Amino acid sequence: MMDNFAGHSLHLETARLRLRPFEDGDFELAVPFYRDPDFLNAMEEVPPDEPVTADYLRRAGKAMAEQGFLFAIVEKASGRTIGETCLQWMNLDRGKIPGEKVMRLPIGIWDKSLWGRGYGKEAARRLMTYAFEELGIDRLCPMDVSADNARSVALWRSLGMTVAREVDGGRVLDFEISRTEYERMQREER
Repeated sequence: MMDNFAGHSLHLETARLRLRPFEDGDFELAVPFYRDPDFLNAMEEVPPDEPVTADYLRRAGKAMAEQGFLFAIVEKASGRTIGETCLQWMNLDRGKIPGEKVMRLPIGIWDKSLWGRGYGKEAARRLMTYAFEELGIDRLCPMDVSADNARSVALWRSLGMTVAREVDGGRVLDFEISRTEYERMQREER
């Protein structure tokens, strides 16, 4: 079994969370949550054609790990792994901008009892800071957000992001924030 599935050694922290490299064993932890229809609908635009197993998640995780920084989200107080996120180099043509370094930011808090506590925002804000300030990206783009997912839509808007495009007749939204918008927001917060 691979100890560090993510293939990077980056550890980030917030007040309540640790973001650590995703490990192979985390896939087994994730399976029950991906079998919950509410969580699956929040994470996947279209439900998978096959049952969600650790191997299914491992295949998806492999692509994400190869294209960026795959993290497990750990709640500091309990030490429990509560979700996943990835700073992923843009892999969708519609999100690529010639001459710009663009990243995606998928995120999921697995346990519904933890939804609404700000964990997703806390993790996303930390990754946004890392991406702009350490990696020097030009644009961050959460993609494939269901327009019906009010929590996700509110999350991205609360972080200063705007809808870059509507896909599939407006049922799917791609959000973005540019470096200029991020820096302006940082100045306003000081």
